[in-house]
Amino acid sequence: MEEKLDEIIVLLKNIDRNLQVLVDKGNAVKVSKPSNEAILKQFEETEKLFNKVMNKGKKVD
Repeated sequence: MEEKLDEIIVLLKNIDRNLQVLVDKGNAVKVSKPSNEAILKQFEETEKLFNKVMNKGKKVD
């Protein structure tokens, strides 16, 4: 279980880093609150990665 948590933490840090790149690119054009579309995309990507990690533990080899 601890290994899964470590993997989730790494994935979330990577998501955060990638989102910061997107935010920085967006801020270069204009400075404003994130759009609903960007927030939805962030949520979807986070959900996909989370499900991927959680499903790894359910596989029976």
